[in-house]
Amino acid sequence: MIRINLLPTRKAKRTFTIRVGVKPNISLFIAATLVIFLLEGFAWYWLNSTLSSLTEEKQALDAKLKEVREKVKEVENYEKDKKIYEEKIAIIQNLKRNQKGPVHVLSELSRMLPERVWLVSLRETGKDISIIGSGMTNDDIVRYVNNLKSSKLFRNVQLIESRQIVDSGISIYSFSLTFSLNFDTV
Repeated sequence: MIRINLLPTRKAKRTFTIRVGVKPNISLFIAATLVIFLLEGFAWYWLNSTLSSLTEEKQALDAKLKEVREKVKEVENYEKDKKIYEEKIAIIQNLKRNQKGPVHVLSELSRMLPERVWLVSLRETGKDISIIGSGMTNDDIVRYVNNLKSSKLFRNVQLIESRQIVDSGISIYSFSLTFSLNFDTV
């Protein structure tokens, strides 16, 4: 049996929808593009902030480097001045030593000189000294050489020559000797 309902029924309201025609693949493409733009924006912001912080750090390090270079220059100048002062001090000490040296040498030479011996010339070349002198006897000359050898001021005392000569009718002995100075005792 067929039934037919003749009573009025309520009609459902029809909704009107407009389809844009966007396929799901396209909407996925648009969403992915938006995500990529957002990521690129974030990356640009991060790189820009990193660049600015690195630039500030570089400027701070450059300033610190400049200060360190100035300090290094001061130290180099200090070392150069120190070296100059040390050289000047060494020169002054050498002058003081050399100032006393000739006085001590001449004093010691005259103190060691026997009564009948006299000196004619004295020549200094660096540490070595050459003496030419005369004496009444050969024994007096040998005594003088032995006196010089016993001194702490002289070393390597060597009698080079001793010969008899006649001067104004008097027989005398002429001699030459060399020795070196011991600067440690001067």
